Amino acid sequence: MSNENAAPVSAPGSELSAKAYQNAMPKLDLEQNTRVFVRVNPVNQQSQPLQGEFLGTSHYEFMILRLPSVPGLLNRLLPQTRVEIRYMQEGAVHTFITEIISHTVKPSLLLFTSYPDRMSIMDTRKHMRVMCALPITLHSAKGDGEGLICDLSLGGCRVVLELTGQSSIRELAVGDAIVVQTVLNSKGVPYGIKGAVRNVELAGTRMAAGLSFSEKGGDFLKPLDNYVKMAQTLI
Repeated sequence: MSNENAAPVSAPGSELSAKAYQNAMPKLDLEQNTRVFVRVNPVNQQSQPLQGEFLGTSHYEFMILRLPSVPGLLNRLLPQTRVEIRYMQEGAVHTFITEIISHTVKPSLLLFTSYPDRMSIMDTRKHMRVMCALPITLHSAKGDGEGLICDLSLGGCRVVLELTGQSSIRELAVGDAIVVQTVLNSKGVPYGIKGAVRNVELAGTRMAAGLSFSEKGGDFLKPLDNYVKMAQTLI
């Protein structure tokens, strides 16, 4: 998934960045079937978020969401009612307001909304993250896979794996323990970094996964810190 519209990362050594900012609405970059949280009429304090699913969009025209069947919900899905939509992407919480156009109940509850014109993005990462393309081998109880780290920090990374045949790595799930093996310096010494899966996305023959590192120390920490600092300067 593209990261062109992600929120600015934290400065090195800074504390958790929770500063939201407003963007003029870019082209919405959401994978089909992404989980979203939807609040109908968000100014109503009693309005509870519903877990929905993003199905698609006609850019700058309308969006389509799938919602769960909840008692009393249909009576609230009136045209021009405001809707708050929130989702997590690349370590940042994205929020925007849109309006209901219409809905249908067959074959499932689908909500058609207007295309938003602004978005709030709140970065939740504790560590400065850099873009990269490091070859890796990922080991897990579900199997092994090869691919690339596409962004990296002291706290975790995002990887893209190539899926071949009936590879059991397809079963990788949130919470699974993993070990990422990669080279972080010119000496060519491989380091194994323990961690856990935080999110997984499947797209054809590729799998993208967000990983958090669980080790607080280890031989990899200094070369990892050096790599992140060098990448921040040079890339």
